[in-house]
Amino acid sequence: MSKTILVVEDDRSVQKMLQELLEDEGFHVISERDGDWALRTFESRDVDAIILDILIPVMNGFQVAEKIRHTIKGKTLPIIMISGIYRGVNHRHDAKRKYEVVDYLDKPLDTERLLNVLKDVFSAEYPSPVATQAERAAFDRKAPEAFASRESHAETEEVERKSKEFKKVARRGRLAEVPFPDLLAQFYREKADGALLLKRGKLKKIVYFRQGYPSFVKSNLLNECLGKVMVRERMITEDECEESIQAMKESKRQQGTVLIDMGCISPHNLQYALELQLKTKIFDLFAWQDGEYQYNPKNSAPPTTVSLEDTTAALIYEGVRKRVELTRIREQLGESMEQYVLPSEDPMFRFQDMNLDPEEEKFVARLVGDLTLREIVDLGLDKRTAYQLIYALKAAGMVDFCEEPTREEPPSPPPPRVRQKKAVTPPPVKGRLAESGGVPVPILSDMGRKAKLSPEERGIRERLARQVVETKKLDYFNVLGVSRTAPRDEIRKAYFSLAKQYHPDRLYATASHEIRSLAEELFNLVSAAHDMLVDTQDRARYEAQLQSGDKSVVSSEVSMILTAEGLFQKGEMALRKRDYGKAEEYFRESSRMCPDEGEFHAYLGWAMFQNNPKDEGTVVASRDELSHAISLNPKVDKAYLFLGYIYKAMNYKEMAEHEFEKAIQCNPDCTEALRELRLISQRRKGKKKGLLGR
Repeated sequence: MSKTILVVEDDRSVQKMLQELLEDEGFHVISERDGDWALRTFESRDVDAIILDILIPVMNGFQVAEKIRHTIKGKTLPIIMISGIYRGVNHRHDAKRKYEVVDYLDKPLDTERLLNVLKDVFSAEYPSPVATQAERAAFDRKAPEAFASRESHAETEEVERKSKEFKKVARRGRLAEVPFPDLLAQFYREKADGALLLKRGKLKKIVYFRQGYPSFVKSNLLNECLGKVMVRERMITEDECEESIQAMKESKRQQGTVLIDMGCISPHNLQYALELQLKTKIFDLFAWQDGEYQYNPKNSAPPTTVSLEDTTAALIYEGVRKRVELTRIREQLGESMEQYVLPSEDPMFRFQDMNLDPEEEKFVARLVGDLTLREIVDLGLDKRTAYQLIYALKAAGMVDFCEEPTREEPPSPPPPRVRQKKAVTPPPVKGRLAESGGVPVPILSDMGRKAKLSPEERGIRERLARQVVETKKLDYFNVLGVSRTAPRDEIRKAYFSLAKQYHPDRLYATASHEIRSLAEELFNLVSAAHDMLVDTQDRARYEAQLQSGDKSVVSSEVSMILTAEGLFQKGEMALRKRDYGKAEEYFRESSRMCPDEGEFHAYLGWAMFQNNPKDEGTVVASRDELSHAISLNPKVDKAYLFLGYIYKAMNYKEMAEHEFEKAIQCNPDCTEALRELRLISQRRKGKKKGLLGR
């Protein structure tokens, strides 16, 4: 029987690192980000150990540990505390004395020490990855119908229906000739938009792409339904899954919201489960050795609250590690064993973000063209990992193979990464506002955005815009940070360092349109500087231009982004002051200047409604504006929240609830949506307080 560890950590990058580390060891992992849900999960789940951060929301780690120790099941439970702040000897001593923790580890974590502590804790019962995988495989063989909600059945029907739209497409082939990892890389190179249908017998999946990144997957396999994924990962029990499906039938709510209301899962873990379900669907395709594919560029990605957020290269590597057999990898690389491995010449492919750990980064840094593949697999990583990594690098186009040795100086290390239902016909408006009396809508308590368009991401958008402005004022020598007498090799080295820093993969694959455009503009500007200065004739002409006083100008598009951001901030201020007319003016102008920025349109729609909430024509226009915002960026939680408030004002209760549900899928910290769902739950149950009221 495998072991389950509860990880309590509010830093998502640390949480993800621990999740991957422990799962590779064979543990089941349940993660929570605050003390309240940590205690709920401890009380309702069978956990074998806890890794507990000190500084977490709601209640700190010391308080959580104290409450756990006062329960019967928690008296002897192994607890490992971690902290990046309380690092003193006294804190370590007090934690061991007061809470009997087995160890107290400083951040950044020494993962080898952590695993050694766990090995001491579990001794002969330390899990085996092979046994855990067999346990998961046995669960996967269970019939899926008991875990499948009506939404799961609707998806299988939708995939069957949509697969007919691919019959006449020209681009098609077989996975035996072009494996799935290679297909992903092809679409990345082409910056493709559209949908890829993959079929193997009766199995069908549709992978949707946005600008070359896979963003969403639909499947006709009930075995990949949300309920079964959550039970397999021990996030809920089979009984809780069955109860939630029954409650869905009675209330017509979504399964995730029902589970939150039941107290079975936190909003953050619902979001994680939805993301994990997408990965389950796409990673299964890496195991397909045969089957056919068809690509339809006209079939665009549906607006979704949750999407795949890893880069293409990172998905390729994770998919290879999870689902591609080592014998198959050896077979694919067999003809290249005596060839030399070197980085791709094209920085766009070379510097993709594969989300490697430090040891893997060191391994890749050694691939400079002076070693054969046969020599490389003995470079320090275990052979299995080395083969998997080389295969993934090759599939992603990050390395090339050549017959003769070469030598290239490795560039500087990269900077830290910046870590981004069926359509329903809108209900009629006529008569609803008068009927409900124009129900007043709450003023938002916090106009800051906490989800995908968080203040941090807005800061990234503004910083990139200003960086483009400043960079465009520089000549190409200053862009690369080299002198006018710099030789070709120095220019090339500077270019590779900057190309790695400004590569679009360093941002979320699902970042907003403006952020992606700005990142690409910076990357292209650095590339243009390199291309100009490494060519002798072009460089001579450029130097003559500089002597004549010719200067670059800032693009009007970048200037508009900066201006639009300023107008947007003024609109927010007007909204706080309830000056809805002025807010509408600012948001309308910012939307005109940046027509592809979904966030701007969302706030425009809300200001329009607030400015004239009882006018039917205005309500229709504001609702259309919000729908347009979602089509541009389905990850803006406030767009769903605003729609929910509008439907609430119109007394469309089920429509309002549905939008509030989608808001918390986008952003588990959307307190306004959680509050509305809590009130709906209270009314439904006839109680003063529901489980959503945390």
